[in-house]
Amino acid sequence: MRMMHGVWRVVAAILLVILASAVGAYLIFTGPRNFAQYPDARTSPYRLPWEVGKTFLCIQSNRAVVSHRGREEFAYDFAMPLGTEIRAARAGKVIRVVAEHDGHGYHWPNNLVVIQHEDGTLGNYLHIRKDGSRVAVGDVIQQGQVIAESGHVGNSMLPHLHFHVTDKDRKGTQPITFSDVLKDAGIPRMFKRYTAGVTPPQTQAAESRN
Repeated sequence: MRMMHGVWRVVAAILLVILASAVGAYLIFTGPRNFAQYPDARTSPYRLPWEVGKTFLCIQSNRAVVSHRGREEFAYDFAMPLGTEIRAARAGKVIRVVAEHDGHGYHWPNNLVVIQHEDGTLGNYLHIRKDGSRVAVGDVIQQGQVIAESGHVGNSMLPHLHFHVTDKDRKGTQPITFSDVLKDAGIPRMFKRYTAGVTPPQTQAAESRN
């Protein structure tokens, strides 16, 4: 009996070490690398891209586990039911709409809406459902306006919205913050839930310093 207890202690210790190593690797190798890269959330022109008061889970943040590396380092994925209204995170002009594709799989063609902002940056909303666009190329969009319905199209493992911002040359994603993200310095984190539009920038900034 004592021998069995000793074996279980060893097994538990090994499992604890493995768990601690996994948590350590997650904290070190995922998430924001350098907070100085990100703009101050108090003056961010971006808000979470869905209806005020609704809450969704961030399933991948910057430098994530499955993707969001290299050129896509500063992208975000938010899980949400099919057909959820996607709203503009920032005002601008629609320059591209793709909504004819359906289905999902590795390298499967994607649907998207791209909005050009006043500074030339581009907001990209991906995995839109088939025929789910609510806008057309040339439309001028206000922040918070419904632009599409979420889907499960393209290289997608579950229904979600992928959002990222690039410069006008589309050379890579840019670090951004959201003015309505509670705490977390305006940067949604993986496996945390976020509610759109509930915290004004000055309150959010104060909470981020605590």
